[in-house]
Amino acid sequence: MSKKGDLQGRTIVFTGQPKSEEALLEVKRLGGDSIVFPLIRTQEVMLQDELFINKLHTYEWLIFTSQNAVAAFEQKLARHGIRIDTLLNKIAAVGIKTSRALERSGFQVTFMPTTFSADTFVKEFPLVAGHSDSCLFLRGSLAKATIKEGLSQNVDEWTVYETLPDLTNAKSLSEYLIVHPHVIVAFASPSSVEVFAREIAPKTDWNQLKIAAIGHVTASALKKQGAPVHIMPTTYTWLALVQEIANWKDEKLK
Repeated sequence: MSKKGDLQGRTIVFTGQPKSEEALLEVKRLGGDSIVFPLIRTQEVMLQDELFINKLHTYEWLIFTSQNAVAAFEQKLARHGIRIDTLLNKIAAVGIKTSRALERSGFQVTFMPTTFSADTFVKEFPLVAGHSDSCLFLRGSLAKATIKEGLSQNVDEWTVYETLPDLTNAKSLSEYLIVHPHVIVAFASPSSVEVFAREIAPKTDWNQLKIAAIGHVTASALKKQGAPVHIMPTTYTWLALVQEIANWKDEKLK
């Protein structure tokens, strides 16, 4: 276990906003500093609410791949006066963070793949779902077509939120990195990687930074941009990432 002082003299820049204070408090406990520059923001999409709210009872499965989708769906249910405990749908979740968000909201997760990726999901989901089961994928605006195209089941897609770049924070982070180049920059999504690559990387060389990624999907997005990935935890949470950084040694940062 990481101990007090393991992050002494280190600063972690979060390019996404942790959903709880747990990770930020852990940085402080370990003697480090943290600063948050969320490079993306989300907002609820309500264009198809009436259609899918009225059809919810027709789906055997609801599929979630992000905490943002869980939050948006919960808002929609509350707005339409639907109690979570009255829903009879089975719930499939990709990722520990998504699963925990669902459980906090009162859902019981029926299925989660062994690896937290859409590719693994489409391989393993047919082992628990019937061929004729109907599914509703609650997705963000940038979600790929992997789930809809990869499953033999009938899958409808409901875009419940959209992801937008936060250009104000991107500008602030760019200015910060000019003055503080020797920090560890942590990424939790391909979307934040794309914003960084477009808005910040032209002014800040990727190779000047120490980079941490939550999960192989985010790591792959970084590598496609030509960025090195120095740190990646085996558990894909902000807290696990902080602890992995604490255990990581780099003489240049001392």
